Amino acid sequence: MKRFTAIVSLLVITAIVAAVNAAVFAYRWMQVSVSIAPATSARGAACTGFYSSVAQPGINLPSAGTNYNAITYGANTITISTGTPVCQWTHGGNAYSLYESIEVTIPLTVGSWYIKDFYGFGYNGTAADPVVYVYVKVEDLANEANIEYANLIIYKDGVQAATVDLKSGTITGSSIMLSPGEALQLDLAIKASAQTDATFRVGFYVGYSSREAPR
Repeated sequence: MKRFTAIVSLLVITAIVAAVNAAVFAYRWMQVSVSIAPATSARGAACTGFYSSVAQPGINLPSAGTNYNAITYGANTITISTGTPVCQWTHGGNAYSLYESIEVTIPLTVGSWYIKDFYGFGYNGTAADPVVYVYVKVEDLANEANIEYANLIIYKDGVQAATVDLKSGTITGSSIMLSPGEALQLDLAIKASAQTDATFRVGFYVGYSSREAPR
């Protein structure tokens, strides 16, 4: 009987110790304050984004996005919806914007297509602003079985700056340098062997270093 009592006491003590340990915490903390300025205040990397010089006539950036509403076949046309304006300024009495994102819809038929200059990506600033580097990353692959190839081809000043394989994610050309007032032209080469719907997503990361690419 004494032996049984000792075992019960031991179990009770163990339970009490476990409860005490579970209630002990070391406390650390982080407080973050974020101040959001309006798009009219954007400078440097913040003043980069998508645009079309046709959709915004008179914009003080290179001609780009000249085929953003081009006819593909029949009465079908390329349609592009812009996201949030992240940089806004006035030039010649007119207001202009660069956009955080674009959503592109391109109706095509079976076979090979080349969509030239469907939109632009530019950097608005002054000579006092720093150069920036644009890194492109495929975030969702165009890996549908009936897509034989799909490439995003990026031009700067009429010279090919990068080729992005949208099926594999492979990129030729690591970082693209932009000075204030420069821009990129976006082209798409794609071939489909049969009827299909294909989607892909490409991220554009802009920073101040040519050595530190996004993961």
